[in-house]
Order: sequence, then structure tokens, then C-alpha cells
Amino acid sequence: MMLPRVSVIIPVRNGKDYLQEALDSVLQQSFSNLELLLVNDGSTDDDYDRYAQQDARLRVLHLPGLGVSRARNAGLAQSRGELLAFLDADDAWFPGKLQAQVDYFDQHPQVGVVFGPFVRWWAQADGSFAPAAARMQDASACTQADPERSGWIYTRLLNGLLVGMNTAVIRRSVYQAIGGFNEAMRQGEDYDFWLKASRVAPMHSLNGPLALYRIHGASAMHRLSADNHLATLLQAAAMRWGLETLGGQRLPPGAFKQRLGHVYFDHGYAHYWHGSQTVARTAFWDALRHGHRPLRCLAYILLSHWR
Repeated sequence: MMLPRVSVIIPVRNGKDYLQEALDSVLQQSFSNLELLLVNDGSTDDDYDRYAQQDARLRVLHLPGLGVSRARNAGLAQSRGELLAFLDADDAWFPGKLQAQVDYFDQHPQVGVVFGPFVRWWAQADGSFAPAAARMQDASACTQADPERSGWIYTRLLNGLLVGMNTAVIRRSVYQAIGGFNEAMRQGEDYDFWLKASRVAPMHSLNGPLALYRIHGASAMHRLSADNHLATLLQAAAMRWGLETLGGQRLPPGAFKQRLGHVYFDHGYAHYWHGSQTVARTAFWDALRHGHRPLRCLAYILLSHWR
């Protein structure tokens, strides 16, 4: 049996309301030499085995609810492709996305990861979402790399460059070098994964959007935690690898301090309006110690005592 060139991994937990659009966006890609591993992580809202009847390239794996990192790792362990791609069950790829990335890999054998921008998919006034078909863009013209977002990008990742999980394709050799996702992490596991990848191979961003990212209450960017996972992750990376890329680029310590101050401030701001005032106050103090927007930090620290 001929092996698929690309393995696509979609973790899902109680995602039937949005899943079909995600599956269609993969199965209708012009590049068809793929397998799709749908990893059902303890869902109770549907019979997920029925999705395998749609296409011979689709396989369903079942887990008892172990988290998205374990689900992605399970899909990776069962994958057979030379290239590995990811999509969340509530998002969608643009047409031509996969062909553009495979072509780019073929033309640039030194590149380990190919990713790109995404388009935020906001809810309408009534809370529903416009159909994915109405938001599609042709990604087949994304044939060049954006030099500002490409290369040995470790320091740029430290400084805030975002690699959209739903846009990225990675060579199996890079995955084998870094291992899978950290299953102990409840947030930031994708950021951690790309930081590790950036130490192994160049990563290139194509010059146009590749996917839709649905914004709703369950989106990762809307999940609040008392712990500042991002700040902890950045500090751990800096301690492990320093502030230089393998390509010789360096993030000045002052710039990294500013980045941490911004992360602390954002954490405080989110908790000030939607979470714990105690957590917000601590985060604003941390931002202040890093020299980030001192007057605003002091104002929010005072206001948090009365909110």
C-alpha cells in the first residue's frame, strides 16, 4: 500500500457542531495524497466512527479524554506521512493550502516547518458563524516566504511571533528530533512545540493566509488561568537555550525584558476585566518590575483594590 505523503491530525472533543467544515476543508484540498487522523478524545455528543464512512483516507482514533496534547501525540504516533499537519476541529483550511506547502517543501529541502498567517473567524451578532465556504480564500498563490517571519526564528518566537497550529506543516524528521507535545502542559503546549522546532530547523512562513481560526468562548485565546503560563514558558526557554538562534540572531536582554513585561501586563489586564483582581494585581506588579507602562500598571494596581 502506498504511504500518504501528508498526515493530517485533528483532535476533537464534543465538537460535532463545527467538525464537518474542518473535515471538508481537508478532504477537498487539491493535494489529495493524504491521510486524516481524527482523534476523538472522550466525546459524548456524537458517534465519531461514522465520519470514517465519508472518505477512505479518514481514520478515527479513540481516547478516554486525556487532553489535546495527548490526542495530538496519539495521532502523530499512528501517522504514516513524511509531512505532518494539524487542524483543530472548529477551524478550516483554505483551498490550495496543502499543495502550496508541499510544493514549498519540495523546493526548499532545508526547511523543517512551513506555516503562514490565519484569518480570525468572528461570530456574527446572533452568535452564529458565517459558513466556512463564504469565508474561503485561495491559498494556492502563497508560493513565497515572508522574510520577516522566516528562517531560524527562535528569537522571533521569543519576541512574540505566532505560529498558527492550524497553518503549520512539519517534516517528520523534525518531529522525531523534538518529540511530541508536552502532555503536562495545560496551556501553551503549541508554543512550546514550535520553540523546540525552531532550535532544530529553519521555519518559513508563506506570504498569505492559509486557514480560518474560529473565535468563540472555547477558543484558546479566551481561556483564563491564574498561572501565567506564557511568562513561565518564555523564562524556561531563555534559561534552556539563551537568547540567540542557531543562525546567529540575538534578542537583546532589554528586548526580552520588555517582552516579559508585556506578557505580564496582558495577563493582568485579562484578569482585571474577566478574572481575579488578586491575580491581576500581582501581574501588574510583575509588569511594573519589568518597566512596562509604569503609570498604567500603578493605576490598575490601585483600581484592583476597589473593583
